[in-house]
Amino acid sequence: MLTIDIQRAKDIIASPSIIPVMFRGHSIHLDKVFEMNGYVKGHYQDGTVVNAPVQELKEEEG
Repeated sequence: MLTIDIQRAKDIIASPSIIPVMFRGHSIHLDKVFEMNGYVKGHYQDGTVVNAPVQELKEEEG
């Protein structure tokens, strides 16, 4: 798995493709990047919202 940075998180959000992102072993969908504090807002498949530090996100290699 690849570590994600702020720019990559922005690219993932802007992408028309679904790009798998993991946070603490669970798949999340990224919704918004907060550059000032290094966090993203995302949600799990069940709709639960999560705020995650970017440095804890992993992108599946494909």
